[in-house]
Amino acid sequence: MDTRLALIAAVLLVGFGGIAAPVASPAAAQSGPAVGFGDAQTTVTQGDVATIDLQLRNTDQATLRIDSANQQYQATLRVHDGNDDGTVTVRANTFRGGNIDDADRFTTRGDTDTIQLLTESDISDTSEVTALNPGRYNLIISTDETSVAAVLFIEEPDVSGTQTSVIAPNAPAAGSEGAPTLGSGNASQVDVANSTTSTNSTESLLSAARSDRVRTRFGMSGFGGLVESPPPAHNLVYATDSTPTAQTTHTVQTTPDETISMRTLTIDYGIGDDAPPRGVHQFSRSDIDVIGVDETGNGFVDRSVGIAVQNIRTSTDGSMTITFDRPLTVSKNHTLLAAYEMRNPNATGAAEVAVTLHGDRSTHRERGTVLYGPAGEGTLGHGVDLRPRTASGDVPTAPLAAVDTTYDPAAGGLVATVDTNAFGSGEYAIDFSVGEAAPPSVPRVSFSESFAIVEPTAEFTNQSVSDDPQLSVTADTNLAPSGSVILRVTAEEPNGGVSQVLNCVAAVESNGSIGCEFDLSEPADDFDIEVSIQRGGYTIVGPTEYN
Repeated sequence: MDTRLALIAAVLLVGFGGIAAPVASPAAAQSGPAVGFGDAQTTVTQGDVATIDLQLRNTDQATLRIDSANQQYQATLRVHDGNDDGTVTVRANTFRGGNIDDADRFTTRGDTDTIQLLTESDISDTSEVTALNPGRYNLIISTDETSVAAVLFIEEPDVSGTQTSVIAPNAPAAGSEGAPTLGSGNASQVDVANSTTSTNSTESLLSAARSDRVRTRFGMSGFGGLVESPPPAHNLVYATDSTPTAQTTHTVQTTPDETISMRTLTIDYGIGDDAPPRGVHQFSRSDIDVIGVDETGNGFVDRSVGIAVQNIRTSTDGSMTITFDRPLTVSKNHTLLAAYEMRNPNATGAAEVAVTLHGDRSTHRERGTVLYGPAGEGTLGHGVDLRPRTASGDVPTAPLAAVDTTYDPAAGGLVATVDTNAFGSGEYAIDFSVGEAAPPSVPRVSFSESFAIVEPTAEFTNQSVSDDPQLSVTADTNLAPSGSVILRVTAEEPNGGVSQVLNCVAAVESNGSIGCEFDLSEPADDFDIEVSIQRGGYTIVGPTEYN
């Protein structure tokens, strides 16, 4: 969307049903209130979030109106400049209805600024999420003394291809300033008719060295307003099928901040006023699909504890307690995962739930939610689903444990970043799809991008030394450009005299080369020299004798 910070210093005529309405222009030098827009025209995709920059002079409050050109939609909002800096940036979600709260649809970028929805056109069915229609919308900002107009254009969503690249672990987050572009890597072609993509068969499988990141752009706009809320798959309990009364799988994921010797696990659906799932009181050992500890952060159970289940107690108020026949260690920052069969209640929206790990000496408690209805469908919600899988088709119990997601309109859609450190070597894919639970305006697509994770490698390119105290170390590596490694040189005189340990942080160049210059206290050929390359406490290569 267009954003230029400049006051509109002109009188704009905006047509309302064929009637031209003059509005006053602000003047920075005048003593009375003056208002304006940062841009005379803002463009946003249907289903995304529009950013509207407002400017206020000699006043901290103004009224903002959003009116469609055909007068089918009208909204009136009150904005307040809370820090008196003369600017308020409004974020307007073009989706409404369903579980999308009005207070979340219209927000301000600054913590001190506020916005309040005063009036809005009604919609026929408030239970369903719908997007504002494409077209022109007139924006009017006003006070009692003055008003200024601008235009908001809402465009139809677009579907393009996908792009996957390997980036360094220290690369800026997607959507932030300095984030790497996805210009090199494997591209996929989109079949517009079938709304599917697959990795270009002419390209070799993209390989990422473990510890780097795999970043994929899924080129589809028009759902940014749906993913404003945290993904349902990150909730304390995630229902694979969130349809009310559906028989499905519920997944618990909780991470203690201290090591727990767990003797019992309690899952309590009855802590709030919401109705608990049907049949909680009938829950049995046979309903448990998997229970154990994720020690690597990839969402898979690395250590199963199912064999240690001794008995299960349930209650009619919605709680169930699993007792183990021995203390089970859940280390600090490891995640306890439990997936089990459960029937959803006949309800929609977020319901409260609590999980407790009872230990001999300490207890870990966490309160959270489980989301039912269309908003909870798919790992990202509203029918939008993203998940990695292995080449054999295995999907993590916690699908998004090692995946960061950002909706970035500038990049053309959703950007997913996979932490390869959490996975072992092998072939993987990341799948993205939009199902029928999504609002009608969102394109139905199915994307899949494949990649391989390999062990990081490095090879020294010159192991010769001279009678010069300066030692040059160079190597080639399969790590992503702009990442960093530590080159360590250990130099010892054969007679047990001088001993030196020198470290250098080297950046990976675009061609995969790394290098450092070390200044020794004596000529290099006077020492027995060993060199190693490390990243994150892991030795990639070495110690290797250099002379």
